Amino acid sequence: MNMRTDAGDNRNTTAFPNLDDYEMECLEKLGTLRTVGDGEVLFQSGDCDYSFFVIKSGGITITESSSGSARVVVTHGAREFTGDVSMLTGRPAVVTAIAAGDSEVIEITACTIRYMLAELPHISDKLLDAFQVRRKLLEASDFLGVRVFGTVDSKEALRLREFFYKNNVTHTFFDIADDVSRNALDGLGFAAEDAPVIACSEHVESKPSLAKVAECLGISRHIKDELYDVLIVGAGPAGLASAVYGASEGLRTLVVDGVGPGGQAGQSSKIENYMGFPSGVSGTELANLGFLQAMKFGAEFTAPVTVRSMSCSEDGNHCVELCTGQKVRTKTVLIATGASYRRLPIEGCERLEGMGVYFSATSVEARVCRDTTAIVVGGGNSAGQAAMYLSQHAKRVKLLLRGNDIRKSMSEYFARRIEQSDVIDIVHESEVEHLEGNGRLEKVSIRNNVSGDCESIPCSGVFIFVGAKPHTEWLPEEIELDSHGFVLTGPGVRNSQRWTLEREPCELETTYPGVFAAGDVRSGTTKRCAFAAGDGALGITCVHQYLSRTGRA
Repeated sequence: MNMRTDAGDNRNTTAFPNLDDYEMECLEKLGTLRTVGDGEVLFQSGDCDYSFFVIKSGGITITESSSGSARVVVTHGAREFTGDVSMLTGRPAVVTAIAAGDSEVIEITACTIRYMLAELPHISDKLLDAFQVRRKLLEASDFLGVRVFGTVDSKEALRLREFFYKNNVTHTFFDIADDVSRNALDGLGFAAEDAPVIACSEHVESKPSLAKVAECLGISRHIKDELYDVLIVGAGPAGLASAVYGASEGLRTLVVDGVGPGGQAGQSSKIENYMGFPSGVSGTELANLGFLQAMKFGAEFTAPVTVRSMSCSEDGNHCVELCTGQKVRTKTVLIATGASYRRLPIEGCERLEGMGVYFSATSVEARVCRDTTAIVVGGGNSAGQAAMYLSQHAKRVKLLLRGNDIRKSMSEYFARRIEQSDVIDIVHESEVEHLEGNGRLEKVSIRNNVSGDCESIPCSGVFIFVGAKPHTEWLPEEIELDSHGFVLTGPGVRNSQRWTLEREPCELETTYPGVFAAGDVRSGTTKRCAFAAGDGALGITCVHQYLSRTGRA
């Protein structure tokens, strides 16, 4: 199915708008006028740093071949343009562009596209809206994206799917327990023992590492040998907000993350208490919007990357070594690595992680719960979100609370919906006793803490949302933590022996001058998505204060 038919038939004017005379004139000044012959390839799937084309006369046909054979997606006519969100993210093209007849086009090179989007708002708004809607239309068509072959209970396949999900990479999962999917895998020349296997157009690989996948998809990028104003470690709501404000205010901004944009919020199926989204927004959509916004302003991003070490040089700048061996020189560092849920202290929890034990509830994990029982452990909003989402997939959902009051740590609207659900059972004063399963989760034993009675329930998925554990294990000893492992900042470091300067620390500054912390990783914060985003914006204010105080702005 095409994203639109020939001109005049059911056109989506947001995805395929016409440019007016003024817009055509502006773009012609930025680009080069070219004449191309019928059938000439302007760019093809997999190309990096490809150009943006505006059609003056003639046309450009867009094709995709994710299923193995070429399929026409759309034909652009005069006053239309090529491109989608890959233009913002800098990732390789997912489609091919071919001249439809002898045509005259304006070519704007990749290095000029960011300038065009940042400096020509009257044009960039139209382009950005079109880019995002086009990708959604493409995903809703027959486009498969990256094909992932594996089994539902494969930890390695789950890891790949979560990586694609967090990085907004369109992909289709093929469960090789199904004959059709297994035959498709055989057709690629691989057997079941080779899974997981990924296929991206003609490129097929067995058991790839995340680093290799990220490199192929353009997510992992070479870091420039230059002095950055701020390195943001972590791309959750705090990190993304920092990236948007930092890049939009002219700071040379680099963001690194161990997986991809979103953080813990990216694991939420729906966030309903974030201002500006009265109907709610999925965590991954919110993260993707923030990510695209930061990229528009010129922030750089790479994943999956973690920090190996951090030191301060004689000139006052920081040298941060990444797990890839690359080194980043930066004036400041903002820690936004967040926190994640803890494993339950019971046998089998770690062993069955990814094979029935999960710490998020998205479309990736929900698949295992179809027509079975799912168990959600926790009493906060994240647990409530998970229970509501899973109730759309599982036959029954049991929400386990250690106490007897669901409203103690959960918002009223979640508690009310859960109580009214015909699918969700609230199990008070209970916890998981042990997990059973050979290769994947099969049964869960639940203990009532009042009576001591245990009940064994057949179950394919346990979803754990208890006990936030901050990601601070990578920090140097110069950065002081509180008794729970969260980073001390601002007023909390004034009396620390590690703070040796005469000046007052900035509000989010750690005991390591020029290093700041924001969001869930910071001591004393409210663990809410909106708070983290606000904290990230405040972090950039602190960066400006620090650069100004030290005369290095």
